[in-house]
Amino acid sequence: MGFPWTLQKYILRETGKAFLLTALALTAVLGLGGGVLQMIQVGEVTPGQLGRLLAFVLPVSAALTLPIAALFSATVTYGRLSADNEFVACRASGVNLYVLLLPTIAISLLSAMITFGFTNFLIPGMVRNLNEFVSSDIGMFVRQRLKNPRGIQLTEKYRVHADDADILPDQSNRVLLHHVAFVESDGQEWTRYGTSRLIDLEFTRGASQLSVSGTMHDVSIYDGRRFADVAEERLPTRELPTLLRRQVKFLNLSELIEFLRKPDAWPNVASAFTRLRFAVSRRIAYQSLMDEFNAKKLISLANSSGTLALRSNVAALISDDGGVEMTEAGIIEGRGDHVRKLNAGRVLIEVVRGDMPSETGFRVEGYEVRSSDRNTPAISKEAFGIFAVPQSVIDEVAAKSNDDLIRCVGKAPAGAQQTSFHARDAVAERRAEVMDERSELERRIIATMHERSAFSVSIFVLVILGAALGIIFRGAHVLTAFGISFIPSLVVILCIVMGRQMAINARTHDTGLMLMWAGIALVAVIDVVTLTKVLRR
Repeated sequence: MGFPWTLQKYILRETGKAFLLTALALTAVLGLGGGVLQMIQVGEVTPGQLGRLLAFVLPVSAALTLPIAALFSATVTYGRLSADNEFVACRASGVNLYVLLLPTIAISLLSAMITFGFTNFLIPGMVRNLNEFVSSDIGMFVRQRLKNPRGIQLTEKYRVHADDADILPDQSNRVLLHHVAFVESDGQEWTRYGTSRLIDLEFTRGASQLSVSGTMHDVSIYDGRRFADVAEERLPTRELPTLLRRQVKFLNLSELIEFLRKPDAWPNVASAFTRLRFAVSRRIAYQSLMDEFNAKKLISLANSSGTLALRSNVAALISDDGGVEMTEAGIIEGRGDHVRKLNAGRVLIEVVRGDMPSETGFRVEGYEVRSSDRNTPAISKEAFGIFAVPQSVIDEVAAKSNDDLIRCVGKAPAGAQQTSFHARDAVAERRAEVMDERSELERRIIATMHERSAFSVSIFVLVILGAALGIIFRGAHVLTAFGISFIPSLVVILCIVMGRQMAINARTHDTGLMLMWAGIALVAVIDVVTLTKVLRR
């Protein structure tokens, strides 16, 4: 007997019809009921904004509902054909029953390819568009972030909470935050925190990002050592994290491959390198001070306000790259035509980090400071300001590549005092952070690529199983077949989810990857056994 084209068209039509209707219904229910309605709660939206939200959410819903629709359509169609004894008639006519599975194979392959395309390209693009949509309305963005218990992440360093926000009607890109509390961090550590009466923010929209700058007024700051009141402090322009932070799971396939090849471009890795570069620059800067002291018994510093000369017979590096300490030091401070001569029982020179490498400087503090006039009482502590790091140090650090920075690891500089019970090598720790960030990024990218591929491939084996169960549980029991087919579906999904979590962990990376595919392999074996048994009957 020739190829049964008429029968194939009939099965394909029935399967396709059930597939489309089920997919449309499930996508509408999941998208409208679960996705958009939740997003509408973030604030009032116009009909145009609602339409854009639908365009963002429905593809995400479709990626989740297409596998279910394909499974249901195969189970229902082949269950009805089995109930009508169509397979008995085909066998009696000499038709190869395996051929009758071609329509459902085509549907499953189509669903798998669409899902693969959605998860690897369309959905990541929709997430990016959603960020752009939210950032287009500054007022909505700021108001919603103020409701967040974590506040607004203004820059990599600043997170703020505010009692109220005013959006200027004539300047839509400006927002005034009132009665603000803020935290400034350096990586995982808090460096400063305080309050501000008013922050004047100005937002700038770029081609694919939203940047913010501003000015803090009437600021009270505590930096872990002392309190300070500042009338005004400037926030430098930085890219603003909008609705969703850039995460590996939101990257398309091309971006995943690119970051796997060039991990140093990933924001977390780049930030870790920035901290490593600062640690290396701090060590080199301290060593330059010690080199100058060993040669002259003198350390000379300068800034835009004047100069500072520190002379002593004893100077040493503090452990943990904590600075240079001089004892019984003579100080000559020059500010224009005014010169002060002081003595200090102890002088501490520390590197403080600016927003840019060129803004990094030496902070000098003196303890038990007294003037050359013996009658003047001593001051327990005096800050002499911030002084520029030598340009040679800045150039040396800037010339180092990322690989050079990683190799800048070893023992602390010669002459360092191990005066602290928690003494550590700051450069080595920062290098470890970089290596950990790199390794974690690689594991996340590989896990994400396997997860998306496994989810798409699983559709094929699950739909074939659904068709086989539909033949076994014919007629009124077709829903039973659909329900039973959900059991291996849950097993496969659990294996993929658990496998991805394990693959992110360094110790269980390989085991997690194998687990993601183990569920699919198990269902494939069940497919072969079930179809062989069914078709033999």
